[in-house]
Amino acid sequence: MCTAHSSTMNQQLSRVATCIGHVVLAAVTGWSLKYLPSPSSTLGVPVVYILLWCLLAYSVLGIVRFSHPQPGSALRLLYDQLALVTKVCPLPFLNAQLYLQQLEQLGNLFFPGTERGLGYAFLLMALGAFVVCNVFRDLNRRHIGEHVATGVLLLNALGLGVVAGATGNYWASGLVVSFVSKHFLLPVLAERYQIPHALLYTYGLSFYEIFVVNAVADAQALMNIKSR
Repeated sequence: MCTAHSSTMNQQLSRVATCIGHVVLAAVTGWSLKYLPSPSSTLGVPVVYILLWCLLAYSVLGIVRFSHPQPGSALRLLYDQLALVTKVCPLPFLNAQLYLQQLEQLGNLFFPGTERGLGYAFLLMALGAFVVCNVFRDLNRRHIGEHVATGVLLLNALGLGVVAGATGNYWASGLVVSFVSKHFLLPVLAERYQIPHALLYTYGLSFYEIFVVNAVADAQALMNIKSR
């Protein structure tokens, strides 16, 4: 009886903590939307701007989901879909933003004209990973989607490392290390210390947003210097 009561209390505390994590993410996302350079100042590239709105929707749905005593299946499904977006899209969207935003700065790094294609290729990678993870979402085949998502993550980490090194964007370099480490370490930490994975992942997204705002701002500053 005591064991069952203790387990119920732990579940409730986990839900409360995860809900608070989503509240923190919503606040950080609001800050990020305020300080992210506007699309008009980044050659009209709104990719990260769109992603931040998706993260805001994810955080709001998370608050509702984990504060509701009995969340419905529709709410769970919508939250899970947005959670998948936050899993496969952050690095590809940032890559697309930086590659499309810095076409002139990257012109000497690749064959002429390939930078724009690479920018859109990163978006297609995210779309492909999202579709594969949904197709293989059942328990027996979920590992296929996980492998594809990990492959997309590593490819985008490599691409982000290249553009960060070529332009001296240290925030983007730090984001490569942070996001890759988070991908592999969070499941281990969640299991070892009995912390909800959603809670750790949500706090990780908050750090991602701080890094991404500064990375885009640095790219914008470099573009302004080059255009003088």
